[in-house]
Amino acid sequence: MATLAGGCARVPTSGPVVEVDQSVPEIGSSRFVRALARPPHDGMSQDEVVRGFLNAASGFEDGHAVARQYLTAEAARSWDAEAGVQVYGNDTESLTDVDEHTVRMTADEVALISDRKQYAPVEPGSVLTQDFSLVQQGGQWRISSPPPGLLLSRAAVERSYREFQTYFIARPGGILAPNPVLFASSQRDVTEDLIRSLLAGPGAWLDPAVTSGFPVGTELNSATVTDGIARIDLSAPAMQADDLGRQQLSAQLVWTLRQVAGVRAVVITVDGQPLAVPGIDPIQPRTAWADFDPDGLPAGAPWYLTRSGAVLAMDAANLAVPAAGAAGVGRPKVARPLVSLDQTSVAATDPSGQLLTAQLDEGSRWARALTSGKSAGGSWDRTGLLWLPDKNGVQAVNALGTQKVRISLDDVRSVQISRDGSRALVIAGPKDAAAAYLLRMDRTTGPAHPSRPRLVSAGPVLAGVWVNATEVALLTKQTGQPAQVATVDLGLFSVHQLAGPPRARSVAAAPDRPLLSGTADGQIWQFNGSTWVPLAPGRQPRYPG
Repeated sequence: MATLAGGCARVPTSGPVVEVDQSVPEIGSSRFVRALARPPHDGMSQDEVVRGFLNAASGFEDGHAVARQYLTAEAARSWDAEAGVQVYGNDTESLTDVDEHTVRMTADEVALISDRKQYAPVEPGSVLTQDFSLVQQGGQWRISSPPPGLLLSRAAVERSYREFQTYFIARPGGILAPNPVLFASSQRDVTEDLIRSLLAGPGAWLDPAVTSGFPVGTELNSATVTDGIARIDLSAPAMQADDLGRQQLSAQLVWTLRQVAGVRAVVITVDGQPLAVPGIDPIQPRTAWADFDPDGLPAGAPWYLTRSGAVLAMDAANLAVPAAGAAGVGRPKVARPLVSLDQTSVAATDPSGQLLTAQLDEGSRWARALTSGKSAGGSWDRTGLLWLPDKNGVQAVNALGTQKVRISLDDVRSVQISRDGSRALVIAGPKDAAAAYLLRMDRTTGPAHPSRPRLVSAGPVLAGVWVNATEVALLTKQTGQPAQVATVDLGLFSVHQLAGPPRARSVAAAPDRPLLSGTADGQIWQFNGSTWVPLAPGRQPRYPG
């Protein structure tokens, strides 16, 4: 994971120039210059041949034709470059001559890319070890036993693959959940690959959190794109889908294919016959099925803050008004407000440490929640369940009481449920070394519970929130350095560093909305795309969720 760098810069605002105690690097998607694979040349040593093969492995053209030139003729024919990818850290590889005919590579292993085209980080500290056997052919060294699949550096992965999402139905149904997949950058049209990946399912990690509208056994007969219309012909089992299933599979297809450049509509047939889908014309526009949006937050939703112990809502004009009902009164003074996704309920902690809940309507009153948990680090899911961190796991709280849920992480400090409900971003670990993890929300048996953590970022992480369905924002702080904000893409786990305001203590985010951060001196700052600027007095900014 990337390390957040410190420095010093001066940040312009609408008022006086304000000094910020770290640099603000340029952000945006990193674009790598494509490296051309170089073929072998005469006189290369055994080490040089192995290193040449490793470098050429990121060249996908013509079935890795250049990389195969480093192999013996027999090995070039039998090498299966599609048998998964092992990813190692940049500049961590070393080569050792075991003997004249064997070169051993060791490196820090950081991830795997499965045959399902999914990137999965491995346990920190994992080591990749691979022996290469070489023989001489025509006076030149060649590899006779390449490993199955590819060995790629992290940088090679980022320049060699494009990230897409396949979409499934988050449990309980009604909204989509993204599932990232990777395809080689050299592939010009990924329409068919995306559909086949969608029909193959989400993979073992996400599967317990989602379902699919496609009946079992559905296969792709054909996929063509003409004049911007993707015509998808499915096999006979698709006709078994009921009305809801047809709407769901349509939403899955449209949301998946809207990522393909030039696709403006989708037509679905089964063995050449139109598939009737209730509520929509046969030509489904790429904007269809907006109700399935995995981000699940109205565009005009306000954000919230506290000031003098009262909860205020900030509208689009940056005007703060008291929240409706008890929350906006400030009696008792409350902190760490959490507003539900539908903006009907609020939870906050009073000065005694008691968690209170109230409706966001006039005349409402605070009620004591049936839990010893506090709102700090908590979140609402889209079913109206409140999730709170617990030293030994998490708590799920509603009006009927509290359900404690154990997870395989110690010292849980924050649990943020994705707006689609399929995943949780959890901060856990000792105070000065807490890390961020991605967990799925397992809903296959019994109450929903987070499981199977994947490391997002090593610590120390102070806070984390969902930006959108495929990205999170983290507040981190290295010893002796100012706190910094970074966003992390959850497909390739790429880190974008955004620096941070002075003395940052919290971070808030929402889809297509500005990043916010509260500071120790009672100010809320906004990231404007290049710098952090002061926005309003207050504490603990929070978007619904």
